Amino acid sequence: MGSGLPEWVSRRVKGILRIKLTGYSPERFLNLCNTKGICLWDLVYKDDGYMFWMTLGGFLRVRPLVKKSQVRLRVIERVGLPFFLRRNKKRVGFAVGACVCGVSLYMLSLFIWDIQIEGNHRYTDEMIVNYLQSSQITWGMRKSQVDCEKLEMALRDDFPEVTWAAARVSGTRLLIAVKENEVLSSIPEKDETPCNLVASRPGVIAEITVRRGKAQVKAGDLVEEGQVLVSGVIPITDDSETVKNIRYVHADADVTAFTQYPFSESFSRMYRAQAETGRKKPGLFLQAGRWSGAFLFPAKEDEHWVYMTERNQIKLFSNFYLPLYWGKIQGREVEYYDAFYSKKELECVAEGIYQNFVKNLSEKGVQIIQNNVKILEGESVCKMEGTISAKESIGQVQQITDLEENKEEE
Repeated sequence: MGSGLPEWVSRRVKGILRIKLTGYSPERFLNLCNTKGICLWDLVYKDDGYMFWMTLGGFLRVRPLVKKSQVRLRVIERVGLPFFLRRNKKRVGFAVGACVCGVSLYMLSLFIWDIQIEGNHRYTDEMIVNYLQSSQITWGMRKSQVDCEKLEMALRDDFPEVTWAAARVSGTRLLIAVKENEVLSSIPEKDETPCNLVASRPGVIAEITVRRGKAQVKAGDLVEEGQVLVSGVIPITDDSETVKNIRYVHADADVTAFTQYPFSESFSRMYRAQAETGRKKPGLFLQAGRWSGAFLFPAKEDEHWVYMTERNQIKLFSNFYLPLYWGKIQGREVEYYDAFYSKKELECVAEGIYQNFVKNLSEKGVQIIQNNVKILEGESVCKMEGTISAKESIGQVQQITDLEENKEEE
């Protein structure tokens, strides 16, 4: 007999039996089966008898042949759909549940349940997700409604720094990959408005490099806030130093100065501390679609608990995500009390306050040179006082407001 896949499937749908043949004349029985066209396969001699497979229909036809050849047939194994249905004829609920489960999985596979974005640096995931929502591309929409080519074009058009975009649907996931431009998309226009450069804060000039305009100060000069550093008014004189004309330009220069920042901050020597009691409380987090719930034993009014949740999305295959989430909740009981900072902890708190102040200055391009901040400890309050020496650019653009009046005087 052939062993192709269609025949293999057909045999199991009709039902097959593994038989052990013993008795007076087994060879005659085999010859009679061949004569009647009853199919036997995988025939082997084992344990004083023959073992073979035959169909359920063939087994129902061999009773006369058994009597004629005086043999005995014993069923060893039953395989196929008829036997499965017979064994589970009382399990109708199981069959219905399996069908409902299969239909549900098929229905869920028609929707998008997860969106993944790759390659974005300048544009955050939140920005792109909000953009997708405004374009009616959201979690839970039908996969057939996602036009990947249209989405790719929209991302390139609406995000100037995106030079390449690819979108595809895999399983129940929408995968979006973008590539951003690493250079400036446009060169800013040069401002030619006549103006001066003035000091944004007081300090001592460290360096000055003038590209356009006339310098009014030099290195080492002490300047005040608002003082003109580079003038945009350039007088044009003749050989006798007589002013013949005035030229107005957009002053441009690099001016750095040594500056100082006063620093004064206070913080309490006491803080609200917490300690674990050792009691733990496990819980379970479940989410189905937009519904979510946590299953925990309730806490008493005088108890304080800190919870940590681990959230996982259920998937059947690598890209078949479902709108189902679960997670373990780990609760730890804590007690709060007032405590004083130790010497080392005071230094850490003070250092954190100082570093936060320095970080804000660094984001503005200020270079810290020296720190003269001291910590003054009181009974309940610590105070930080001193000055911070820095080096920074102090050139600030100021338009020339009397331009029209000067022209009239000319």
